[in-house]
Amino acid sequence: MSESGEPAAAAAGGAEARRAPDRRRGPTRLGFGGVLKSHGFVRLLTGQMVSSLGDWVATLAFIAAAAALTSNQTAVAVVLILRLVPPIFAAPVGGVFADRFDRRTIMVTCDLSRAALIALVPFAGIGALYAIAFVHECISLFFIPARDASVPRLVRRDNLEEANGLVLATSYGTLPLAAAVFSGLSVAAGHIPGGLPFATFYREHSTSFAFYFDAATFLFSAAMIAGLPLMPKERPAHIEFMAGVREGFSYVLAHPGLRSLAYGLVVSMFGGGVLFAIGIFFIHDTLKGSDVQFGWLAALWGAGMGIGLVFVRFLVRRGEAQVFILAVATCGAVLIVMALLPFLWLAFVMAVVFGAAFSVAIVVALTLVQRVTEDEIRGRIMGGVQMLFRLGLGLGALGMGALAHSVSTVDAGPITLDGNQIGLAVGGMIILLGAVASLGAVRGPAWDTVRR
Repeated sequence: MSESGEPAAAAAGGAEARRAPDRRRGPTRLGFGGVLKSHGFVRLLTGQMVSSLGDWVATLAFIAAAAALTSNQTAVAVVLILRLVPPIFAAPVGGVFADRFDRRTIMVTCDLSRAALIALVPFAGIGALYAIAFVHECISLFFIPARDASVPRLVRRDNLEEANGLVLATSYGTLPLAAAVFSGLSVAAGHIPGGLPFATFYREHSTSFAFYFDAATFLFSAAMIAGLPLMPKERPAHIEFMAGVREGFSYVLAHPGLRSLAYGLVVSMFGGGVLFAIGIFFIHDTLKGSDVQFGWLAALWGAGMGIGLVFVRFLVRRGEAQVFILAVATCGAVLIVMALLPFLWLAFVMAVVFGAAFSVAIVVALTLVQRVTEDEIRGRIMGGVQMLFRLGLGLGALGMGALAHSVSTVDAGPITLDGNQIGLAVGGMIILLGAVASLGAVRGPAWDTVRR
């Protein structure tokens, strides 16, 4: 379309938008209460909460099953890597699917496929377990872009921060309960009465009930999503996957705000990867703590994320882009403080601050991306976001973990830093550099509409 025709088209589209009723049921007021009045979003959130609980239970079961089958620590690491690497490749393709097919159908199909796949794990050897873990994660990366791209069609634009916060809360908030559920299911499988069918099999495969539980949660999620008020839209009859992927990347590169946001997303997730890889060694070796103290560190990180989710809607009143940059910079500063001041009580405090900043950065980033992208390309952009999430986590965990392992001690004037402190400090500085690179996101013109 020529530029001369764009204003008229925009005016016509604006008039049509004013005439069309808002089918996202719910009040116009802000707040979590307003979001929870949206019946469609509540269905999605309920399904995701139950499914996330099953995912965490299955994650613990995958680790336990790999350890039982091999008695090898490397086997456990392989399972985790197989669940981290696929998004780098699958997420962009999943985003293309989300823009080309009905998103509700994609989500239901993914849930049903994962339910069938997970139910096979108890009968798998170590090779098949690796394959199932890989395929399962690839399927998930078709589901997530479709889900995230659907949220703006279920809630009002002014409620996106709260909606994304609640979705994020369901992803991480069920972890403590999952540990208890996994333990209970493992005990139940090991003590099943001998007179019941397959009793011997279940006793020898104590993780079976955990995998069946996860499969059941996928079925529940599929039932919830099937009833979502997402009216199918017309999609192109022919799909050019590589062209679609290129279009998604081109869209981001042509949009200064999204381009700057991508830098911040990678480095904020990088910080999460640093803590994931170094945290337990920092507690054990640097602070001379125990697994109990590490458990407290992880719990306080989770508590901080909860605090961030509660207060993010108040913080964004100062400007979403500004809050995002500040949150990313805070993640970097926290790691540096932890490295230079190795005190257990301070590490606990910093874990809360890091968790809050981390969750604020993710929620604001998701909200900005959903708000600025058109529906017809939103799936590809959300797929790219998921790719950046995993890329940052992987780079942080592998890169800084390797650095911490390779360095013994470094004399820095009045203080001596061990490898764990070096890893945290260098990771923190990289995050701060990423925050500086993201400063373009705070400029108003950065969020102007992109012409494609």
